[in-house]
Amino acid sequence: MDKYSEALNQALTETYNNVMCVESEALKRSGRIHLSINEMHLIECVGKTKDGCTLSEIASGLNIARPSATVAVNKLAKKGYVTKTACADDGRSVKVFLTREGQKIDAYHRYYHRHMVRELTRDLSDEEKAVLLSAAKKLNEFFKQSIGEF
Repeated sequence: MDKYSEALNQALTETYNNVMCVESEALKRSGRIHLSINEMHLIECVGKTKDGCTLSEIASGLNIARPSATVAVNKLAKKGYVTKTACADDGRSVKVFLTREGQKIDAYHRYYHRHMVRELTRDLSDEEKAVLLSAAKKLNEFFKQSIGEF
């Protein structure tokens, strides 16, 4: 690997690890949120819709297997963050909704991300912001296309 590729690989790896670490620490520091990052992201996934999500939609949105989504939803239901309701049009499916507590957690998580983005871009010019956004979108597209190849 050439020097540029090594540096980019290191930067991407460190960035991923740091984002996960910072998010995890932010949850711990809150003192009142006792959820894992994965649970937080499931709450975020459900919170993106007002009409609730099916387990298949959650699994697809989080790139996890449907049985894993079922286990995670059941765990969050026991903790009081989500509820499950039978679908009116398909009795075999359930819709998952955030409870009032789940909505509070989702709002906290959205606030955290807004703060993170604001701090990251605070000293960037409009041109630098455009380049960063373009690069992030291309990176995300690469990862989306790579899912399932390994």
